Amino acid sequence: MGLTYAQTGIGTQNPQGALHVDGGKDNAATGIPTATQVSNDVIINKTTGFIGLGVLAPKVKLDMRSAANENALGLGTTNMSAVTAAAGAVRYDVNNVPVGAKIEVSDGSVWHKAYVAPQKAVVVVRKVTSQSIIQGSATTIDNWNVVRDMSNSFVPNTGEFTAPRDGTYTFLLTFNFNSAVINDGSRVESQFYNPTTNTVLASVYKTFGQSMTGTSDDANSTRTTQAGGSSTVTLTLSAGTKVVARLLHTLVTSGSVSLRVTSDSSNPANPDDGFNNLTIIEH
Repeated sequence: MGLTYAQTGIGTQNPQGALHVDGGKDNAATGIPTATQVSNDVIINKTTGFIGLGVLAPKVKLDMRSAANENALGLGTTNMSAVTAAAGAVRYDVNNVPVGAKIEVSDGSVWHKAYVAPQKAVVVVRKVTSQSIIQGSATTIDNWNVVRDMSNSFVPNTGEFTAPRDGTYTFLLTFNFNSAVINDGSRVESQFYNPTTNTVLASVYKTFGQSMTGTSDDANSTRTTQAGGSSTVTLTLSAGTKVVARLLHTLVTSGSVSLRVTSDSSNPANPDDGFNNLTIIEH
């Protein structure tokens, strides 16, 4: 007595599995259907019994990784206990308090919330265009060159960073001014400022003394100084909070001092490159 292997096609005369339903009725009468044609099909593999939703050769018991864009899996809620549902069961809990609706997975005893880690904010920017900082006026550092912005949280032309979520963020600012004869006892204040609320969230101060020449003939003469420094602050921010870096200085009595940059941004070996940078890291 021999065995006969039959294949059943619904909507197709060319079934590719034990059961093949061609939802779009667009498969060719012969040959292998294209990925686009298969994307609206349901197939039960004749060897493994695996089910493919839009997949010609399913690799797992239920495989829906098709060429179509509707590859979502719809889950509903259930009042079953985790014990009754058994380990590995998945549900969508719309009444999850206080965090809102979540997908939950049973370990056989308890329903556990499924956690998907967000893309944390990591911003690295640098100055490659000159900017003058007026004496006695807090000036936002803008027109940054973006090296990295993993969460698209930074606007380079305005210098605004927007916190993507509630959390803790560390800001590291390094600055360097062009050479100038500076006031004795002058200072530079790095400010981390919220432009929405007009609030200085944190400040870091660095003071400078005049540099004197080293010979006895001109011991009372001063020489130019490149005032620079770095500032690191860690802030707890609410989602949507905006922060910009500002500089306020008294290096000169009047006028302004420019930041030390190079227009040759393609040459990192340039001696004026890499002194003015801002790094922001979400913890």
